[in-house]
Amino acid sequence: MKTRLYLSTICLLSVSVFLLWAKFEVTRNFTSVSVIEDADTYLFTATYKADKARRVYNYINTSIRPVQLGNSENDYVDVTTVLSDKTQFYVKESSGKVKIKFGKWKNSRASYIRVKRMCDGIKAILAAK
Repeated sequence: MKTRLYLSTICLLSVSVFLLWAKFEVTRNFTSVSVIEDADTYLFTATYKADKARRVYNYINTSIRPVQLGNSENDYVDVTTVLSDKTQFYVKESSGKVKIKFGKWKNSRASYIRVKRMCDGIKAILAAK
Protein backbone atom coordinates (compact mmCIF):
# COMPACT_ATOMS: atom_id res chain seq x y z
CA MET A 1 0.00 0.00 0.00
CA LYS A 2 2.80 2.44 0.89
CA THR A 3 4.63 1.62 -2.33
CA ARG A 4 1.59 2.54 -4.42
CA LEU A 5 1.23 5.83 -2.53
CA TYR A 6 4.90 6.72 -3.03
CA LEU A 7 4.74 5.78 -6.71
CA SER A 8 1.60 7.89 -7.20
CA THR A 9 3.20 10.85 -5.45
CA ILE A 10 6.35 10.59 -7.57
CA CYS A 11 4.31 10.38 -10.77
CA LEU A 12 2.19 13.37 -9.77
CA LEU A 13 5.27 15.45 -8.94
CA SER A 14 6.96 14.44 -12.20
CA VAL A 15 3.94 15.48 -14.26
CA SER A 16 3.70 18.77 -12.36
CA VAL A 17 7.37 19.56 -12.93
CA PHE A 18 7.06 18.71 -16.63
CA LEU A 19 3.99 20.92 -17.07
CA LEU A 20 5.70 23.86 -15.35
CA TRP A 21 8.81 23.41 -17.47
CA ALA A 22 6.74 23.16 -20.67
CA LYS A 23 4.80 26.33 -19.80
CA PHE A 24 7.94 28.37 -19.23
CA GLU A 25 9.72 26.88 -22.25
CA VAL A 26 6.87 27.83 -24.57
CA THR A 27 6.57 31.31 -23.07
CA ARG A 28 10.29 31.89 -23.32
CA ASN A 29 10.43 31.15 -27.07
CA PHE A 30 7.09 32.56 -28.12
CA THR A 31 6.03 36.01 -29.31
CA SER A 32 2.42 36.97 -28.82
CA VAL A 33 0.84 40.32 -29.67
CA SER A 34 -2.75 41.24 -28.96
CA VAL A 35 -4.66 44.42 -29.78
CA ILE A 36 -8.17 44.91 -28.46
CA GLU A 37 -9.94 48.08 -29.47
CA ASP A 38 -13.44 49.35 -28.86
CA ALA A 39 -15.12 52.76 -28.79
CA ASP A 40 -13.57 53.69 -25.41
CA THR A 41 -10.30 51.79 -25.07
CA TYR A 42 -7.21 50.70 -27.00
CA LEU A 43 -5.41 47.79 -25.30
CA PHE A 44 -2.06 46.47 -26.54
CA THR A 45 -0.40 43.45 -24.91
CA ALA A 46 2.69 41.56 -25.98
CA THR A 47 4.76 38.68 -24.65
CA TYR A 48 8.15 38.14 -26.25
CA LYS A 49 11.66 36.81 -25.80
CA ALA A 50 13.56 38.55 -23.05
CA ASP A 51 16.42 39.32 -25.46
CA LYS A 52 14.17 41.88 -27.20
CA ALA A 53 13.33 43.67 -23.95
CA ARG A 54 16.06 46.29 -24.33
CA ARG A 55 14.92 47.25 -27.84
CA VAL A 56 11.26 47.47 -26.76
CA TYR A 57 12.13 49.47 -23.65
CA ASN A 58 14.34 51.91 -25.60
CA TYR A 59 11.71 52.30 -28.31
CA ILE A 60 8.97 53.13 -25.80
CA ASN A 61 11.19 55.68 -24.06
CA THR A 62 12.12 57.25 -27.40
CA SER A 63 8.43 57.45 -28.34
CA ILE A 64 7.37 59.18 -25.12
CA ARG A 65 10.29 61.60 -24.69
CA PRO A 66 11.00 63.55 -22.49
CA VAL A 67 9.18 61.20 -20.07
CA GLN A 68 11.07 58.02 -19.16
CA LEU A 69 9.57 54.76 -17.87
CA GLY A 70 12.49 53.75 -15.69
CA ASN A 71 16.24 53.70 -15.37
CA SER A 72 16.90 50.48 -17.31
CA GLU A 73 15.20 47.73 -19.27
CA ASN A 74 15.42 45.55 -16.15
CA ASP A 75 13.05 47.82 -14.24
CA TYR A 76 9.51 46.69 -13.60
CA VAL A 77 7.12 49.45 -14.69
CA ASP A 78 3.47 49.64 -13.64
CA VAL A 79 2.34 53.24 -14.05
CA THR A 80 -0.20 55.60 -15.55
CA THR A 81 1.82 58.30 -17.26
CA VAL A 82 1.00 61.72 -18.65
CA LEU A 83 3.18 63.02 -21.49
CA SER A 84 4.04 66.64 -22.19
CA ASP A 85 1.21 66.90 -24.75
CA LYS A 86 -1.29 65.68 -22.09
CA THR A 87 -1.45 62.15 -23.53
CA GLN A 88 -2.40 59.84 -20.67
CA PHE A 89 -2.08 56.04 -20.72
CA TYR A 90 -1.26 53.04 -18.55
CA VAL A 91 1.93 51.03 -19.07
CA LYS A 92 2.91 47.77 -17.41
CA GLU A 93 6.28 46.59 -18.64
CA SER A 94 8.79 44.01 -17.52
CA SER A 95 11.36 41.90 -19.28
CA GLY A 96 9.43 39.97 -21.93
CA LYS A 97 6.00 41.53 -21.37
CA VAL A 98 4.31 44.83 -22.10
CA LYS A 99 0.75 46.08 -21.65
CA ILE A 100 -0.45 49.51 -22.79
CA LYS A 101 -3.98 50.67 -22.05
CA PHE A 102 -5.20 53.90 -23.61
CA GLY A 103 -8.51 55.55 -22.74
CA LYS A 104 -9.85 57.23 -25.86
CA TRP A 105 -12.30 59.40 -23.93
CA LYS A 106 -9.48 60.90 -21.82
CA ASN A 107 -7.30 61.85 -24.77
CA SER A 108 -7.32 63.65 -28.09
CA ARG A 109 -7.30 62.05 -31.53
CA ALA A 110 -3.63 63.10 -31.93
CA SER A 111 -2.79 61.31 -28.67
CA TYR A 112 -4.56 58.17 -29.90
CA ILE A 113 -2.55 58.24 -33.13
CA ARG A 114 0.70 58.74 -31.16
CA VAL A 115 0.07 55.74 -28.89
CA LYS A 116 -1.15 53.57 -31.76
CA ARG A 117 2.00 54.35 -33.78
CA MET A 118 4.12 53.49 -30.74
CA CYS A 119 2.35 50.13 -30.42
CA ASP A 120 2.76 49.49 -34.16
CA GLY A 121 6.48 50.18 -33.73
CA ILE A 122 6.66 47.67 -30.89
CA LYS A 123 4.97 45.11 -33.15
CA ALA A 124 7.57 45.79 -35.84
CA ILE A 125 10.42 45.31 -33.34
CA LEU A 126 8.94 42.01 -32.19
CA ALA A 127 8.43 40.83 -35.78
CA ALA A 128 12.05 41.58 -36.74
CA LYS A 129 14.52 38.73 -36.46
